[in-house]
Amino acid sequence: MQFGREVRRRRKALGLTLEELAHRADLTPHHLSAIETGKTDPRLSTILKLSKALGRVPAGELLGSRADLSPGAIDTAKLFDSVGEDVQQAVATILRVAAKPRR
Repeated sequence: MQFGREVRRRRKALGLTLEELAHRADLTPHHLSAIETGKTDPRLSTILKLSKALGRVPAGELLGSRADLSPGAIDTAKLFDSVGEDVQQAVATILRVAAKPRR
């Protein structure tokens, strides 16, 4: 998974151990390791925590290439990164509800 490799690359560039970054992001080292190795897909809230713990790296940069995103998705991601964490959490909740399959 691209995300996990990028998190590991940035963690090492900052000279942080897995345990240090996990502590900063309020995650367990085991969970962070699973993310870095691609064994688990992180929730949006975890992506936001890691973004903040890595020095407020825009979440879009951690997610990798923008080549497969539409211009609207890129604009939306920029807006998302420009607002506070409380607004990001609210937007994420709305998107989760909207994306649930309807019966």
